[in-house]
Amino acid sequence: MNAPARRLNPQLSFLALAILVNVVATSLAHAVTDPSRRRAVEFAAAADMTVTVSALYYWLVVRPGLRPKISLLFVALVGLLRASFAFPQAIPGKAFIGGGVELALIAALVVGFRRARQSRADDPVDRIQEILSGLIPIPAVVRALAGELSVLYYASAWRAKPHVPAGSRAFTLHNRSGFGDLILFVGLASLLEVVPVHLVVARWSGTVAWVLTALSLYGALWAFALGRSFALRPTLVTADALLVRFGLLFSLRIPFTSVRGISPEPVPGAQILPRNTEPAFYLEFTEPLEARMLPGLTKRIASIGLSADDSNALYAEIVARRIAN
Repeated sequence: MNAPARRLNPQLSFLALAILVNVVATSLAHAVTDPSRRRAVEFAAAADMTVTVSALYYWLVVRPGLRPKISLLFVALVGLLRASFAFPQAIPGKAFIGGGVELALIAALVVGFRRARQSRADDPVDRIQEILSGLIPIPAVVRALAGELSVLYYASAWRAKPHVPAGSRAFTLHNRSGFGDLILFVGLASLLEVVPVHLVVARWSGTVAWVLTALSLYGALWAFALGRSFALRPTLVTADALLVRFGLLFSLRIPFTSVRGISPEPVPGAQILPRNTEPAFYLEFTEPLEARMLPGLTKRIASIGLSADDSNALYAEIVARRIAN
């Protein structure tokens, strides 16, 4: 009996074809040496990068319902931006095109958050990733960009409240471990060293001094956002699952039906959260589960050790919900 044929992944097929179209179009345009023909060939190549790639995206990804139609606009803008870099004489204004891509992304995020404003069940981080997934067909890029935008969200959302949907109970993990205080110290240190480092390095290179200053300020922004996220994204015990969250640094959903055992005894190879702490108890899973971490990374783990600010209450809540399931 013949083995069943494997179906090609439509999104991977699109990426492969898009890369092929870009390579062929660029190669053909650069092969033309006649200046009178070069401009026309560059226009045709730019059309392939924009129109042909967009058509492939529609046929392979949008038409089967894998991505919304609005994502077609984003793909077309990115294709035009790529063409403006490859053929600046034929497609001028790369700065304006890049601005259009950014505005399209920002508009999509704003619309998505407005639609979710009335629902406290939507985690802002999940909402950002969901919106980006509807625009960008590359999961790795989506995760990385969602991580950066999540940092900006928690650094700027002054009125944000802890995400605790109805019917769930929240537990924090950062107070007893001192991790929140450590992040705050790092952020303050980044700000305090900005001026001295800038003045010292500026004697040798003004460019390097400003680069280091920008990195220090961005590092402080990261630290501030992470510090806020610990309280705004607590661990949740819901009716059917334990959602382990450690701010923006870690997120893992553990269905109670996937918990093989819970015990205070150490489990070799378990993921410790927070790190460098003594877990109050350990959870073992029936199969490895995928955890999400910054910046856009994922990791499959088979067990986890937890040390919460109120570990006894968290342990009792998990046991009660697990029995109920």
